[in-house]
Amino acid sequence: MEKHTPHFDLAQVKEEVIRLGARAFTASAREGGRQLELSLGQMRLAVCALEARMLYKSMTTYADHRIWQDVYLIKIYGTEIYIKVTYRPSGGPPVISFKEKTS
Repeated sequence: MEKHTPHFDLAQVKEEVIRLGARAFTASAREGGRQLELSLGQMRLAVCALEARMLYKSMTTYADHRIWQDVYLIKIYGTEIYIKVTYRPSGGPPVISFKEKTS
């Protein structure tokens, strides 16, 4: 399922990223950032630079249609990157993936 309005409060996601530091990123997100040659600090800055207008789409996970993820598209360091986030009040990393946009 997809929609074009955010499922999560972006300010809340950013607060979690700041609070959690490196723990805000899943292993997949860290690997995506590494492939893009981004440090964890640069990844945190990218998430904190996200704005509501950058929302690409909201979607449910393939494994569970009840779990939502918001996907943002941002241009940083000359590269367009999809950043996929979620919010887990019970804990867990809010940043799920960093992935370069390919044409």
